[in-house]
Amino acid sequence: MPVLAPSPPSATAPAAADRGVLLWERHFRDPLAAQESARAMLAEPGSDERTRGWAEITLAFNHLYFSAMPVEAEAGLARAREIFERCGDRRGQLLAEIGSSRLLIVQQAPVPARERLLAIRDEAAVLLPAEDRFWLLNALGATFFYADQVDEAIRYIYQALETLRSVDLSPQLPTVMSNLAAALVTVGDYAPARELAQDALEIQSRFNNPQLMLFARSNLAEALQGLGDHAAALATVDTMLDDATLRVARAAQNHYCAIAAEVYAFNRRFDDAARAVDLGRQIYEAYPGGYNEVNYRWAEAVLAHARDPGAGPLPVLARAVDAATRVHHVPTLCKAHALVAERASLLGNFEDAYENHKRLFAVTSERLINRASVKYDLLKFDHELRHARAERDRAERQRRESEALNRQLERLNNELSRKMREVEELQSRLASEAVHDPLTQLFNRRYLDSVVPALLSGSARRASSLAVALIDLDRFKRVNDMHGHLAGDKVLMSIGRLFSSALRPSDVICRYGGEEFCIVLPDTDGEGATVALASLADRLRATSVDWASETLTGFTFSAGIAVSPQNGQTFAELISAADRALYAAKGAGRDRLVVAPGA
Repeated sequence: MPVLAPSPPSATAPAAADRGVLLWERHFRDPLAAQESARAMLAEPGSDERTRGWAEITLAFNHLYFSAMPVEAEAGLARAREIFERCGDRRGQLLAEIGSSRLLIVQQAPVPARERLLAIRDEAAVLLPAEDRFWLLNALGATFFYADQVDEAIRYIYQALETLRSVDLSPQLPTVMSNLAAALVTVGDYAPARELAQDALEIQSRFNNPQLMLFARSNLAEALQGLGDHAAALATVDTMLDDATLRVARAAQNHYCAIAAEVYAFNRRFDDAARAVDLGRQIYEAYPGGYNEVNYRWAEAVLAHARDPGAGPLPVLARAVDAATRVHHVPTLCKAHALVAERASLLGNFEDAYENHKRLFAVTSERLINRASVKYDLLKFDHELRHARAERDRAERQRRESEALNRQLERLNNELSRKMREVEELQSRLASEAVHDPLTQLFNRRYLDSVVPALLSGSARRASSLAVALIDLDRFKRVNDMHGHLAGDKVLMSIGRLFSSALRPSDVICRYGGEEFCIVLPDTDGEGATVALASLADRLRATSVDWASETLTGFTFSAGIAVSPQNGQTFAELISAADRALYAAKGAGRDRLVVAPGA
């Protein structure tokens, strides 16, 4: 990758501030090349002061995230802050403050870091672009994670993920996905953690950022081990520890050493496990305290147990329990108490085994409560955030129609801010109680079941027809298999918008299943429903969805149509008839409409 070498000023050269900003924005896509460019900019005689500020903060963040000595970021952050203050560059000042807070997390001081980040959160939300706001929210999530407040950590991580939905694909997206996977592993929710980590790895492969690849792989390995997929966990760990990134102790949080030692010990590859333990010891000695000690002690204990599972008490295991207890590291406490109880039972020390089983039960119960709380919080956050956005957008439309509604806009914007705070404080009801599907924004089955009986009654009173169509996207699984679940989600969101805009306001459109939709068309017979759905099918074929560097096209659906009263007088009868017609459409080769007989 070529270095961004300094060039002499010219009429067509970008402004100095632009050079620095471009360097910063390149950093997380290709940290090595950006680091070399930053040093070149600092060595350039007479370089612009603002450019020097961006070069300094780029090098400082490189130390924080990619070097063996993150504490060396401190001086660079201080110099960058002074430059940005003199230049009046508030964006740079806020980023320097975020970097300094991240340094406090590395130095095992998450609570002071949180206070500093919360102090600038509101201003940063207004001034910083989305990719910069990501680092604020990501760091806030870390402060809660290292303070054993996993549910709060996940809320901020989820907000970071929301922030990235408005920008192009970048390394920040797999980073936040990996963070969310790590939090879900902490509460023992391994299946979604595995999916997130796998998707993060697939996206991360497009960028030259080995440290973030390491993070994603370690989360994937632990999720696989937790799910009992030991062969896949071993393959992941082999790939992880073969990486040249691990030839020196670069990270201040050696989770990957602990999971590597655990997987290797389980597979009785003791030499490889010992190598992981030794690397964990080096990292712990360089960055003592906190989770580094927990991870190192657990790696040491699990190797000792695997080498001699039937012997007496293990001092290293006792040290692992003590380290995990001091920082209340729930995942390690679960595994350590289970292992102590197992060894005590083998020795006939049933009283000690019983005590550890009680402790295991207590910490497992806490873990399950946290898992339930996390799921509750995520559903609620998504529901409330979408509702707040809808209110804001409606107010914006009203403002454009009449300046006289400015006061109402202000009230609604204040209501938006209030609702956002309520989301953060978890004072709203579960999003699952909403009547809209959160991904496509179409109605859900709950709404469909509640509204169709009234539509059927009205149709019967008017002696008019009512059509029900079941639609299934053809071969949609290929999108997920070829491009990943995030691409599939984006396609479903685009199709949801198309369906909403293509039909009449009186038609009820519902996401019925994964890629299956149900449409209720009042005052419509079989012929009218066929015309409407044929037009919808044409529009779907013309739809394209941009994903990364590709354009996804070629979408079709199969549909079955039933009509009341000919095919039934209840919703269940109509759905059954439409379902049979849908199967006929699929069996006839897909990409077609089939009307139930008699309609």
